[in-house]
Amino acid sequence: MALLLFQCAFTGCVIAKWMADTFALKVAQAFKESVYRRLGAPSMIRHDLDPRFMSEVFQAFADMLQSRSRATLSYRPHANGQQERSVKSVMASVRVYFENPLQQDWNELVERLIFAINNSVDTTRKETPFYLVYGWDARSTLTAMTTSMRGGFGRQSDARAWRRESSRQQEITFAMAKEYQASEKEKRAKKHNDALSRME
Repeated sequence: MALLLFQCAFTGCVIAKWMADTFALKVAQAFKESVYRRLGAPSMIRHDLDPRFMSEVFQAFADMLQSRSRATLSYRPHANGQQERSVKSVMASVRVYFENPLQQDWNELVERLIFAINNSVDTTRKETPFYLVYGWDARSTLTAMTTSMRGGFGRQSDARAWRRESSRQQEITFAMAKEYQASEKEKRAKKHNDALSRME
């Protein structure tokens, strides 16, 4: 299994595609499915010196899209620093997740990671890549739930009241737990100090 990452140089938008095999034809098909169908043909495709991107198949594909194909220099891979940073972030997260050998759903995890990367404010662009591509900010599940409950009628206002009450109950429970822990610590400290004073 392999993970292929594409990144738009203008918006910083990252697109990932996991692949069972990475022959040049499959890479070109993955590019067509993941990038071309979503964003259209790019004016330039910058890549490392990977043989799959240097192959005649991929070069013919780039010509068909009327896209220039440019490789970063082998002695200067950080020339494409934006892509290198994205790859580093994704791979570090995936590596941590896969310390457990029983995990088999890494392709789902990668989709979530890419969503998180695309919805993080870029320090250079001062916007999220998602916003720069689509023109609006993505709404998380939590945001969608809370905004739909504001000032609602009937069932929505009931759900909002329930959420408020459960939040209040949670705060009370945390306060009680904190109080209990403090009293238990105090009892243990007293017991320990009494035992020490008896020894003296």
